[in-house]
Amino acid sequence: MDVDRGSAVSMSTQIKTVVRSRVLDGTLPPGTRLPSSRSLASDLGVSRSVVVQAYEQLVGEGYLRAAQGSGTRVSSHLPVGAFPDTTAVTPYPVRFDLRAGATGAALFPGREWLIAYEGVVRSMDRGQRPAHNALGAPELRAELAGYLGRVRGVTAAPSEIAVTSGFTHALTAVCAVLREFGIDRLAVEDPGDPRHRRVVSRAGTEVIGVPVDDAGLDVAALARSGARAVLVNPVKQLPTGVALSAPRRDALVGWAEQARGWVIEFDPEGHLWFGGGSAPLVLQRRLPDRVVYAGSTRSLLGPGPLLGWLVGPPQVLDALRRGQARWLGAPDRLTQLALADLVSRGLFDQHIRRVREMYQARHDALRSAVASYLPGARTLGVEAGSHSYVALPAGVDDARLALVAGRRFVLAQTGRDFRTDRQAAEPALVVGYGAVERDHIAEAIALIGHLDERGAGRR
Repeated sequence: MDVDRGSAVSMSTQIKTVVRSRVLDGTLPPGTRLPSSRSLASDLGVSRSVVVQAYEQLVGEGYLRAAQGSGTRVSSHLPVGAFPDTTAVTPYPVRFDLRAGATGAALFPGREWLIAYEGVVRSMDRGQRPAHNALGAPELRAELAGYLGRVRGVTAAPSEIAVTSGFTHALTAVCAVLREFGIDRLAVEDPGDPRHRRVVSRAGTEVIGVPVDDAGLDVAALARSGARAVLVNPVKQLPTGVALSAPRRDALVGWAEQARGWVIEFDPEGHLWFGGGSAPLVLQRRLPDRVVYAGSTRSLLGPGPLLGWLVGPPQVLDALRRGQARWLGAPDRLTQLALADLVSRGLFDQHIRRVREMYQARHDALRSAVASYLPGARTLGVEAGSHSYVALPAGVDDARLALVAGRRFVLAQTGRDFRTDRQAAEPALVVGYGAVERDHIAEAIALIGHLDERGAGRR
């Protein structure tokens, strides 16, 4: 941090503001130990009393805690109201985490992963120094080419695949590549994942919202926006849960061809389809020269190692190679080889089948619980992945309902949390079941229903 001695704001207030913002944006997670007041004062060239005052105020507000012998740390339980956006870092001790994207330890194949790690370590040639490849270990890229083609219909050679540290890593890199191509505006679904909007903005790219209806992304609105690139989730849109319809798929491919536009296809749910028939195949196979396909292990491995993949045409991969400095942060080679081993022996496929069955059971439990405890509510969205869109009856104040639920240790998101203008067309909850066991879903929804009966969610 920097201290502006010429500012009208006191130096202790400046320090307090920066530390609090770093706590809120997750840079300083709960439990993080801060520098001693003497050390920070020395680093900043200020009086120790200035830092002591800032720390004391943050302790009083609940952001920090000070204990004899353990120094000053970020509080484990931050003050209620510190996070008005329910997609942010958890502000309360959590009993049930119903946020979309949250995952639990049950999703991680610990035994198989340890065996894969052990096998990779045993097979390592201690005297060999593997050649550096900025786009990922060749072994994993080869396995991903086969797996993604077999499971999702992706058409790509290993040379057209890059390994990432998750989708955030991939999206940041693609935004940089698009800027090289002269594109500094990216269309996104609205409503859509607010985390993706933040990633795009931090990458220096302008975000343009495009409406979503019951057929998915409005491609006509995309064409009117003037954007030359779009981020879309065709299988199961977050938060609405709708799949991009066949006519809209045709229209999106046509738009990309006619406008020479780029489609970033994010596909977290295609591996986890448990509805009737098969999941729609990827758009990338229809237009590989204009579609950049991306996915990650977040919804597949839970809190385990986070890896991802990015599939693109040669000009995109070449741009990534040229910009190796911004590609730093890819997973370590050992982790990449462990995943390659799981895929090659069919263990990854077996694990995905278990996860799919687990999500289907939780999805069914959620639908049953909504019918029992939220009268008049409707569970919408295709049967895939780890979340559902629950439309609430008119007159329900979904924002207040989620706030009160949070104070009862149930974290929930509303439909408005995913909109750029925070205005919901209808009251709704976006319920994720990746972090809640099937047997606990009814209890969590019953608690929300009880709060609504008591008037917590009524206007």
